[in-house]
Amino acid sequence: MAERYYAGEKTHLYVGMLRYFKLDGFRGTNIKTISDLAMFLYKSDKIVKHEKGEDNPLEISSIITELRKVWAVIKMEETEHIAPYGYDVKINQ
Repeated sequence: MAERYYAGEKTHLYVGMLRYFKLDGFRGTNIKTISDLAMFLYKSDKIVKHEKGEDNPLEISSIITELRKVWAVIKMEETEHIAPYGYDVKINQ
């Protein structure tokens, strides 16, 4: 399994969710597209940015942008060689 580098605070979350999406883990739910996944994350209130000592929810457009950046890499991975939880990912190193 090759190590991969991504930058960003929520990278492990994005990688894990997108790998799960790629492996058809959301079958039977309303999550059928990257935009659906972004809306799910947006509604969860778990995706925040830290500004001036406060946690503020990211806008849906920002979440979609971040997911699409990571998806560009994830969709190219061979399914049999990925770690679904993103343990092979190095962040900000």
